[in-house]
Amino acid sequence: MTALLLAIVVWLGFQPRDKSLNLFPDAYRPSYARYLLRHPVTIIKPATDTREFKVTPSEVDISLSGDQKVLENLRGSEVRASVDVVTFNSKTNELPIVVTFPVSGGIKLERVTPERVQVELLKE
Repeated sequence: MTALLLAIVVWLGFQPRDKSLNLFPDAYRPSYARYLLRHPVTIIKPATDTREFKVTPSEVDISLSGDQKVLENLRGSEVRASVDVVTFNSKTNELPIVVTFPVSGGIKLERVTPERVQVELLKE
């Protein structure tokens, strides 16, 4: 009797994701990854700010995880790696990268490499 009960639980628990009888919806759901290599870094500054900046490196690697279908349909232009220079002063030359992407679909940021970039003021 125990073996039969265990077999039924296992059979119901390992049904495909698109069926509603899955007893363990998150326990065995595989997480897929998408890598955006050499993604450009955008500088965020007010339109009235005429200063010129150099960002080194100008490209970063981004790793995202989530549902396979959502990640496959995600366009590279929907992901943005940016550095905010609004509060930049001459003493600060290393700023963090901020990655934005659509919040719908359960996408999760896994890693940004590098996490910080060097920002150099070229012209005031």
